[in-house]
Amino acid sequence: MAAMVTYMSVPDAYGVVEPGVYRAKAADAPNLPFLLHLRLRTLLYLSPDPLLPAFITFLDKCATRFIHLGLKVWKPFASWKPVSEELIKDALEIILDVNNHPIMVMCSSGIHQTGTVVGCLRRLQSWNLTSLLEEYRRYAGSKARYANEQFMELFDEDLVTLPKDLPAWFIDQRRMMEEEEAEFRRLQESAEQQKDGGCSFPRADLSVVGRVLSEGHEVSDEQIKDEESVDDLSNAITTSSTATAYRKLYYLRSSPLTTENRSYKRKIIGKVE
Repeated sequence: MAAMVTYMSVPDAYGVVEPGVYRAKAADAPNLPFLLHLRLRTLLYLSPDPLLPAFITFLDKCATRFIHLGLKVWKPFASWKPVSEELIKDALEIILDVNNHPIMVMCSSGIHQTGTVVGCLRRLQSWNLTSLLEEYRRYAGSKARYANEQFMELFDEDLVTLPKDLPAWFIDQRRMMEEEEAEFRRLQESAEQQKDGGCSFPRADLSVVGRVLSEGHEVSDEQIKDEESVDDLSNAITTSSTATAYRKLYYLRSSPLTTENRSYKRKIIGKVE
């Protein structure tokens, strides 16, 4: 007897925001097996209109906590803002509490309310405006709203009170940003001390791999030009306990970042005519 095959229908506008955080349009009955597969602990619904009774029954059977923030006032009175800041604040504090994960963020369209909340989350993650708007428009397409984009741009991050139990990905991103800012300040101080009539960074600091510690020793630019030292330097950076986290990330993703040596380029792309 042939085994039965269970087909899963993914909700519209579905996406993974971060590990343990998902987004989608309000689900229909065919989407329920897929949601069961996610083993959600919390479902955050942002639209004022109610969910289907069958969906509510499904959440009860799965012991999934249902939070209907959309019952609050979505559009503030006498304001250009498309959403109340209190609703966004509450939504972000729920999303950033790891005790609510895995969590699904939904609205009736999967675009406007959900997209605005995710965009404000990206602000907390220090994303630049271009990147968060690109993500919003990727889901919204021709339905993108300028008011939503303006709200994300002007959103006051200080309104959000970070919960006690933050997810690991948020903590790691904050730590990497702090390390990068500290490194940038160090470079600025070094440039001010070493400048000789100019205001640019020293060449050793401008080099992506310059002044990175390898086993307690500084790596010179002459070593960087040596094609045999590039791989060793990359390995030293990604395994060093003194290298900052953001530099390790760069090297793990796209090492090496600079290839000044012509022979090293030939080794990568073949003979250059």
